Amino acid sequence: MLFLVTGGSGSGKSSLAENLICQIQTHSLYYLATMEIWDAECRRRVERHRKMRAGKSFITVEVPHHLETIVPKLTIGGAALLECMGNLLANEQFNVCRENPALSILRGIEKLQKRLAHVCIVTNDIHAEDVPADTSTREYLRQMGQIGCVLARQADIVIEACCGLPIFWKGEKIYHEIMDTCITDRHFHV
Repeated sequence: MLFLVTGGSGSGKSSLAENLICQIQTHSLYYLATMEIWDAECRRRVERHRKMRAGKSFITVEVPHHLETIVPKLTIGGAALLECMGNLLANEQFNVCRENPALSILRGIEKLQKRLAHVCIVTNDIHAEDVPADTSTREYLRQMGQIGCVLARQADIVIEACCGLPIFWKGEKIYHEIMDTCITDRHFHV
Protein backbone atom coordinates (compact mmCIF):
# COMPACT_ATOMS: atom_id res chain seq x y z
CA MET A 1 0.00 0.00 0.00
CA LEU A 2 1.05 3.58 -0.60
CA PHE A 3 0.25 6.37 1.85
CA LEU A 4 0.77 10.08 1.21
CA VAL A 5 0.75 12.55 4.11
CA THR A 6 0.99 16.24 3.33
CA GLY A 7 0.73 19.46 5.28
CA GLY A 8 2.38 22.75 6.06
CA SER A 9 5.30 23.31 8.38
CA GLY A 10 4.45 22.26 11.94
CA SER A 11 1.12 20.72 10.88
CA GLY A 12 1.73 17.34 12.55
CA LYS A 13 2.26 15.45 9.29
CA SER A 14 5.34 13.58 10.53
CA SER A 15 3.57 12.31 13.62
CA LEU A 16 0.52 11.19 11.63
CA ALA A 17 2.72 9.38 9.11
CA GLU A 18 4.77 7.65 11.81
CA ASN A 19 1.65 6.48 13.64
CA LEU A 20 0.15 5.09 10.45
CA ILE A 21 3.21 3.20 9.22
CA CYS A 22 3.96 1.84 12.70
CA GLN A 23 0.44 0.38 12.95
CA ILE A 24 0.76 -1.75 9.81
CA GLN A 25 4.40 -2.77 10.17
CA THR A 26 5.19 -6.44 10.70
CA HIS A 27 8.97 -6.50 10.09
CA SER A 28 11.81 -4.35 8.77
CA LEU A 29 10.50 -0.84 9.36
CA TYR A 30 12.68 1.71 7.57
CA TYR A 31 12.92 5.44 8.06
CA LEU A 32 14.27 6.94 4.82
CA ALA A 33 15.85 10.19 5.96
CA THR A 34 16.29 12.71 3.15
CA MET A 35 17.62 15.79 4.93
CA GLU A 36 21.18 16.88 4.34
CA ILE A 37 22.52 18.65 7.40
CA TRP A 38 23.78 22.09 6.41
CA ASP A 39 23.49 24.09 9.62
CA ALA A 40 22.36 24.19 13.25
CA GLU A 41 18.68 24.46 12.26
CA CYS A 42 18.95 21.27 10.18
CA ARG A 43 20.63 19.52 13.12
CA ARG A 44 17.78 20.60 15.44
CA ARG A 45 15.16 19.29 13.02
CA VAL A 46 16.96 15.97 12.61
CA GLU A 47 17.30 15.57 16.37
CA ARG A 48 13.59 16.37 16.90
CA HIS A 49 12.63 13.68 14.37
CA ARG A 50 15.01 11.16 15.97
CA LYS A 51 13.34 11.75 19.33
CA MET A 52 9.89 11.35 17.75
CA ARG A 53 10.74 7.92 16.35
CA ALA A 54 12.77 6.67 19.33
CA GLY A 55 11.58 3.26 20.49
CA LYS A 56 9.53 2.64 17.35
CA SER A 57 11.94 0.05 15.84
CA PHE A 58 12.84 2.16 12.80
CA ILE A 59 15.98 1.29 10.87
CA THR A 60 17.24 4.66 9.68
CA VAL A 61 18.62 4.84 6.15
CA GLU A 62 20.15 8.13 5.02
CA VAL A 63 19.03 8.80 1.45
CA PRO A 64 19.37 12.51 0.62
CA HIS A 65 19.42 11.68 -3.12
CA HIS A 66 19.49 8.73 -5.54
CA LEU A 67 16.54 7.00 -3.85
CA GLU A 68 16.64 4.11 -6.32
CA THR A 69 20.11 3.04 -5.13
CA ILE A 70 19.00 2.02 -1.63
CA VAL A 71 16.01 -0.09 -2.70
CA PRO A 72 17.97 -3.36 -3.18
CA LYS A 73 19.32 -3.01 0.37
CA LEU A 74 15.83 -3.09 1.93
CA THR A 75 14.17 -6.30 3.09
CA ILE A 76 11.48 -7.53 0.72
CA GLY A 77 8.01 -7.09 2.22
CA GLY A 78 9.08 -4.49 4.80
CA ALA A 79 7.66 -1.01 5.25
CA ALA A 80 9.19 2.45 4.88
CA LEU A 81 8.49 6.01 5.90
CA LEU A 82 10.12 8.51 3.53
CA GLU A 83 10.65 11.85 5.28
CA CYS A 84 10.35 14.09 3.32
CA MET A 85 9.72 14.61 -0.37
CA GLY A 86 10.53 18.34 -0.24
CA ASN A 87 14.08 17.66 0.95
CA LEU A 88 14.60 14.83 -1.52
CA LEU A 89 13.52 16.95 -4.48
CA ALA A 90 15.60 19.95 -3.37
CA ASN A 91 18.66 17.72 -3.00
CA GLU A 92 18.12 16.15 -6.42
CA GLN A 93 17.38 19.44 -8.19
CA PHE A 94 19.91 21.75 -6.59
CA ASN A 95 22.73 19.44 -5.45
CA VAL A 96 22.73 16.49 -7.84
CA CYS A 97 21.47 18.67 -10.71
CA ARG A 98 19.47 16.01 -12.47
CA GLU A 99 17.73 17.07 -15.65
CA ASN A 100 14.36 15.72 -14.49
CA PRO A 101 14.55 15.09 -10.73
CA ALA A 102 10.79 14.46 -10.40
CA LEU A 103 10.97 11.56 -12.86
CA SER A 104 14.00 10.12 -11.09
CA ILE A 105 12.24 10.31 -7.71
CA LEU A 106 9.03 8.75 -9.06
CA ARG A 107 11.06 5.86 -10.49
CA GLY A 108 12.65 5.37 -7.08
CA ILE A 109 9.21 5.36 -5.42
CA GLU A 110 8.01 2.79 -7.95
CA LYS A 111 10.95 0.53 -7.08
CA LEU A 112 10.21 0.98 -3.37
CA GLN A 113 6.60 -0.06 -3.92
CA LYS A 114 7.66 -3.19 -5.79
CA ARG A 115 10.04 -4.24 -3.00
CA LEU A 116 8.12 -3.23 0.12
CA ALA A 117 4.64 -4.05 1.35
CA HIS A 118 3.96 -0.51 2.54
CA VAL A 119 5.42 2.91 1.73
CA CYS A 120 4.41 6.09 3.52
CA ILE A 121 5.62 9.41 2.08
CA VAL A 122 5.63 12.73 3.90
CA THR A 123 5.50 15.77 1.66
CA ASN A 124 5.06 19.50 2.10
CA ASP A 125 2.06 21.63 1.20
CA ILE A 126 4.02 24.39 -0.49
CA HIS A 127 1.41 25.60 -2.95
CA ALA A 128 -0.34 27.99 -0.58
CA GLU A 129 2.58 30.40 -0.79
CA ASP A 130 3.16 33.22 -3.27
CA VAL A 131 4.83 32.23 -6.53
CA PRO A 132 8.51 33.16 -6.28
CA ALA A 133 10.21 35.35 -8.83
CA ASP A 134 13.25 33.17 -9.52
CA THR A 135 13.05 30.46 -12.17
CA SER A 136 14.72 27.66 -10.22
CA THR A 137 12.31 27.93 -7.28
CA ARG A 138 9.31 28.04 -9.63
CA GLU A 139 10.65 24.88 -11.29
CA TYR A 140 11.02 23.26 -7.87
CA LEU A 141 7.38 24.07 -7.06
CA ARG A 142 6.25 22.74 -10.43
CA GLN A 143 8.07 19.47 -9.87
CA MET A 144 6.74 19.16 -6.29
CA GLY A 145 3.26 19.58 -7.74
CA GLN A 146 3.95 16.96 -10.40
CA ILE A 147 5.22 14.45 -7.84
CA GLY A 148 2.32 15.16 -5.49
CA CYS A 149 -0.29 14.64 -8.20
CA VAL A 150 1.23 11.36 -9.38
CA LEU A 151 1.58 10.00 -5.84
CA ALA A 152 -1.93 11.09 -4.83
CA ARG A 153 -3.40 9.23 -7.82
CA GLN A 154 -1.46 6.08 -6.90
CA ALA A 155 -1.92 6.26 -3.13
CA ASP A 156 -4.35 4.16 -1.17
CA ILE A 157 -4.56 6.87 1.49
CA VAL A 158 -4.01 10.63 1.12
CA ILE A 159 -4.05 12.67 4.31
CA GLU A 160 -3.54 16.38 4.83
CA ALA A 161 -2.38 17.26 8.34
CA CYS A 162 -3.89 20.34 9.94
CA CYS A 163 -3.13 21.15 13.58
CA GLY A 164 -2.15 17.53 14.13
CA LEU A 165 -5.45 16.20 12.80
CA PRO A 166 -5.93 14.19 9.61
CA ILE A 167 -8.05 15.58 6.81
CA PHE A 168 -8.82 12.71 4.46
CA TRP A 169 -8.69 13.26 0.72
CA LYS A 170 -8.60 9.58 -0.11
CA GLY A 171 -8.78 6.28 1.75
CA GLU A 172 -10.41 7.29 5.03
CA LYS A 173 -12.09 3.89 5.36
CA ILE A 174 -8.78 2.06 4.78
CA TYR A 175 -7.08 4.29 7.36
CA HIS A 176 -9.69 3.54 10.02
CA GLU A 177 -9.59 -0.19 9.21
CA ILE A 178 -5.82 -0.20 9.73
CA MET A 179 -5.97 1.78 12.94
CA ASP A 180 -8.99 -0.10 14.37
CA THR A 181 -7.59 -3.52 13.45
CA CYS A 182 -4.30 -2.75 15.12
CA ILE A 183 -6.00 -1.48 18.27
CA THR A 184 -8.20 -4.60 18.42
CA ASP A 185 -5.29 -6.95 17.67
CA ARG A 186 -3.27 -5.43 20.49
CA HIS A 187 -6.21 -5.66 22.92
CA PHE A 188 -6.48 -1.91 23.44
CA HIS A 189 -10.21 -1.54 23.65
CA VAL A 190 -11.63 1.93 23.76
